[in-house]
Amino acid sequence: MFEPINFQNLNETDIREEILAPLIRRLGYRSDTEHNVVREQSLRYPRIFIGRKNSKKDPILRGSADYILDAGSAVRWVIEAKAPDIEINLETIEQAYTYANHPEVRAVYFSLSNGKRLVVFQTNRGPDAEPILDLFYEAFEEKYHMISNLLSPESILHNNPDIKPDLGVPIGEGLRSVVRVTNGVISYHGSSVHIPALKEMIISISGGAIERDEEGHLVAFLNTVAPTRSMQNLNQRLGLTSFEMYCNEGNISNNPSAPTVFRGNQIITLSAGEQLLDINSWQQVTLPTNVTCKVITEASGYLKQNLFYGDFVSIMDFIDWNQKIRLDGKYEIFLA
Repeated sequence: MFEPINFQNLNETDIREEILAPLIRRLGYRSDTEHNVVREQSLRYPRIFIGRKNSKKDPILRGSADYILDAGSAVRWVIEAKAPDIEINLETIEQAYTYANHPEVRAVYFSLSNGKRLVVFQTNRGPDAEPILDLFYEAFEEKYHMISNLLSPESILHNNPDIKPDLGVPIGEGLRSVVRVTNGVISYHGSSVHIPALKEMIISISGGAIERDEEGHLVAFLNTVAPTRSMQNLNQRLGLTSFEMYCNEGNISNNPSAPTVFRGNQIITLSAGEQLLDINSWQQVTLPTNVTCKVITEASGYLKQNLFYGDFVSIMDFIDWNQKIRLDGKYEIFLA
């Protein structure tokens, strides 16, 4: 399976696609299965520890792992891809460690590969410890049993029967104290302007997290993907592809009569000369002047098992144009 490779002209993407993706499949991991694969998961909190009052003492999270592997939806390990000309040294090892050790990930192992070499570490030993597996690519086939005995789903579950408990207060019934948004949708059904495309628009939620801030209030972070490139570019400029929403409560309600409400708002300045989608004409236009837009979002819903769903509102207030556009819809978010 692991045929000879000339690494000279390969980049990081090539390492992911040509070496790591086949290895992950051979080990027994598949997307949307019991042994799941999560690619390039972003984290809301850009530092290693959540809840520290002095962020200056909290180390910055540098980068993100290319793959999170979930064995039996219970135990995780992560792998970071590097280009062949990038050396696996203390700096790159610490980068992978900070991600694996983050409370939203909690990986038992973290690993790195530049294609030429695969190195695996045990997270709780820290980045300074010796690797528990260190193989060059030429030995992958001959010593594949060593990789499988350590990283296959069955081995991960067998070697890590005692999972470190989450002692924090659950965010909702059946959830942990920090939860990951795996996927979801926002389906709009109404608009304050007569634009049929907006009334039927569906926005995909590709990931995110919900956790508590230092005062114990809920914070939600969402990544979204629009159905068209032009709409995605507009949402990105309006801060709606990756955005935060806040709640005054500390728990997600499971009572439809008393829903949990998240709100977010931000002010965006669009620069003169910028190309942007005009949602009235659905054409790209060049802005003649700077435009200030206040974006307000609100999600009101409740929890049913691992599904958080309800009503969603987006309001775009273009202050310089004296125009407000309101979109009403429904949302469904799956939590893990």
